Amino acid sequence: MAEEEEDLLSSSGADPAAVGIGLSNASRERADDYLRRQSRLADLQIENLQKLDAFETSHLRWRRFNEQLSGAFRIILVILGLAVLAGLAALLWNASEADGLVVDSFSAPADFAARGMGGDVLANDLVNRLSEVRKVTLAHSISNTSDVSLNGNDIRVDIPDTGISLGEAWRLLRRWLGHEKHLTGSLRELPDGKIALHAGFADGTRLDVSGPAGDLDKLEQDLAEQVFTHFDPSNVVLYLWATGRPQEALKQAERDALTVTGRERQADSYSLWSNLTRSIAGDIPLSIERIRISLALDPKIAAAHNEYAAEAHLLGHTELELAERRATIAQRDSDQPKPLQGSGYVLIHNLATYRVAALLGDFGAAEAAECGATCLPNNLSAGALYAARRHDVATARALLASARASGQSDPEESTDAAYYIAMSEGDGAAAVRAARRHGHTPGQAGGEAYAAVVDRVETKPMLAMALALAGDAASARKIADTTPADCYPCQIARASAAAAAKDWARADYWFADAVKQAPSIPFAYADWGAMLMRKGDLDGAIAKFASANRKGPHFADPLEMWGEALIARNRSDLALAKFEEANKYAPNWGRLHLKWGEALLWSGDRDGARKQFAAARALHLADAEKREAAKLAKRL
Repeated sequence: MAEEEEDLLSSSGADPAAVGIGLSNASRERADDYLRRQSRLADLQIENLQKLDAFETSHLRWRRFNEQLSGAFRIILVILGLAVLAGLAALLWNASEADGLVVDSFSAPADFAARGMGGDVLANDLVNRLSEVRKVTLAHSISNTSDVSLNGNDIRVDIPDTGISLGEAWRLLRRWLGHEKHLTGSLRELPDGKIALHAGFADGTRLDVSGPAGDLDKLEQDLAEQVFTHFDPSNVVLYLWATGRPQEALKQAERDALTVTGRERQADSYSLWSNLTRSIAGDIPLSIERIRISLALDPKIAAAHNEYAAEAHLLGHTELELAERRATIAQRDSDQPKPLQGSGYVLIHNLATYRVAALLGDFGAAEAAECGATCLPNNLSAGALYAARRHDVATARALLASARASGQSDPEESTDAAYYIAMSEGDGAAAVRAARRHGHTPGQAGGEAYAAVVDRVETKPMLAMALALAGDAASARKIADTTPADCYPCQIARASAAAAAKDWARADYWFADAVKQAPSIPFAYADWGAMLMRKGDLDGAIAKFASANRKGPHFADPLEMWGEALIARNRSDLALAKFEEANKYAPNWGRLHLKWGEALLWSGDRDGARKQFAAARALHLADAEKREAAKLAKRL
């Protein structure tokens, strides 16, 4: 107890010795009272220290929170500043990318304005007509040009505001940093009672049309076409062609190619000129010379490679076509002229992709590249053609019917589908009828010169092949002999005509020449193998089928015929793998399942044979194949 009292007195600040003397001389009551007061004082001091500690702690917390808040506020200011800078940069970039045609103002006499034909009305009329011209152009173009793009505001009336506003500031930025072409115009009354419409570009170009006041609509249209020609000299070519003025289009393509500057722009213009030289003039050699100029100027332009491939196709130079289609695919979107980037590049790339697949006999991949997940109404004809090339006759016919019902049937592809259906069925007469329609369908692009090219390298080889199938070897040879000797499908037609006459040596010669012209294409190898199998040279046939399979590993025909040759050599066990592989690429080919069933039957798998015969009967079979199926079924 004495120790506790001493500690208490010491903590209260009193001198313990003095307190002890005082207490020893004081009464017990006074001593207790003194101790109580000292204890109370100590409690108060403790309480004060606790409150002070809590206050200091709270103050430190608040100061830390304040510092954190201040830091966060600084970060927010930095972020806002960066956002403002980014927005300003984006604004300046957008202004620098501003393109298109801007009609700043139009003027008209007071009496025209009083009749509702003031400057604003004239300007809007011109913009509307220009927009219609552009709409027609874009419907026939793969490019999204820097002058005429898909942005609906590219051609517009842009009358300045009065005073300074955000809109006016934005307008000034576009004019300062961008590439917009500005146009002003006027309507004037002439002394002879006629009127004149005038348009002027900021570069000093003046365009004028004149005529009777009653022909104002025609004058506005004429002026709009002149404005568009100056505004976009390349795409106006497509407008002229689409509106039934092919010779004007060809002349404008020439002017554009000879007047533009810059290698990339020149290359693009020569590519378009080459296209029209082929499609309108039908002059393929000249078209090729012009596309070579385009590629020499800029070899990275995918559209130019694609044009070269199209021209090679029309000459029957199939190996060159394959090489140029592959060159098209190899080009990068970022290397294309800006107008051809994006959607234009995708269209070109897809076209080259499905053409490569078709050239290698991979018709499933070709259909996927052209149609996507499914062939929609506007390309049901293409779906029918690819189904026919896979020997899926029932599907091909159904798609042809749907194409006709859709109102969007493509005449050329529908004709080709009918041809390959007939060839797959072995119906030579139907194939001849279809071949005669090829290249002579209503509404075909180009003119007589172009049609003559198509007839020489496409129609006549098809007709000769059909006549050979029909057993008219003499007529087949007569037609084939009128075709060019440097044409791959033409040489196959010559060989087929010789094979129909059982002139095996001549057939060998022409097939060998076809292979020499296009060593990377599988069709000549496959047809050569079929000829050798008919001749009885099974080893030679199998060698050709193997070559065809190496060139076109997804081409079902050589695989199926390879299997047939193995059956004929009493190696049905080896034939099974060929039929199974062919089934991946032509699953609905009736003959394939028939011969697969036959191989299973000779291999001792009767259950497997029954399944394949049932599959064959559910699919399309020619009459001779039906009789063969019935005969084989009796052996089960």
